[in-house]
Amino acid sequence: MTIFYILHMLGIEQKKGNDEKLCGRMIAYAKILPSPDAQNATPFDDLVKNGLLALEGDFRETSMFPETRNIGKSVDSKLNNLLESMQEEGIELPDNVDIDSLRNRLHELSNMEVIPIPARIGNFASEEDIMKENADVYYIGEYIGLNQAHFCLTTLPIYYQARYREQAKAAEINLLNEMLSQFESGAMMDNDDIQKDTDELFPAGLTLNTFVGDLDNLLNVRVIPFLLACENDSDYEAQIALFYNFMKDYPQQEDITRVDHAIRELRKRGDNQSARKLLELSCKKINSIYSEDTKTAEKLEAEIKTI
Repeated sequence: MTIFYILHMLGIEQKKGNDEKLCGRMIAYAKILPSPDAQNATPFDDLVKNGLLALEGDFRETSMFPETRNIGKSVDSKLNNLLESMQEEGIELPDNVDIDSLRNRLHELSNMEVIPIPARIGNFASEEDIMKENADVYYIGEYIGLNQAHFCLTTLPIYYQARYREQAKAAEINLLNEMLSQFESGAMMDNDDIQKDTDELFPAGLTLNTFVGDLDNLLNVRVIPFLLACENDSDYEAQIALFYNFMKDYPQQEDITRVDHAIRELRKRGDNQSARKLLELSCKKINSIYSEDTKTAEKLEAEIKTI
């Protein structure tokens, strides 16, 4: 059963995203109605913006758990500090307290596997602003006051993160199997294989998963010049279709659409500086995502939105 159907049964609506291929960043929000029981304003009222309470979480970072060794050191340090403070203040431990047993128990608790929830309250003024974000978006409904809405919003990321991790693990296994199969058949290709003088942009059957070269070089040396040089629109449509197929496993397809749009604009007018800038930044972002450089990709996305 997919996440879509489970959320549907709970009355949660997925406003944006593909439940079978979660992007790793989620935003969940609720509409908050005035509560007749509210007597006085509370600090929590500031969490609501224009009647919306939103929570966002980013689970795309590969390392989610702190190292067990570092946790153990932290536990020891805090316990030692506590004991030193008690000694300085002349506070004696009860006779039935065994420090070594206490230390061991704290280590046991600190080593328990938990799912961290790197989520925070979102600052969005409207639903339109939320829908503009690069994220899977969920609407949990209308709530009278904050209590139940906050509870639902903070539990949803736990399920989302587990589903995202499971999908990522399955994708890694499939990719590994595909790459092993391609290696065995000799179908892996690098830049030299692709950048030969041919009538088509990519050889038949080649995808990003079977490419083992420099993607940034491929885009700027082969793909972009090839597409810009297409003699007519019908030739361009045939070649851009090959590009879309090559990049079908790239996780953020809107970047591929941007490249397509920018090239079309430059084919109409070669001095279009906005299109040229969009093309340059989009290619850099694609390479950052391909290289798993999330921070650089986010900076480039922010710059793209200013064009």
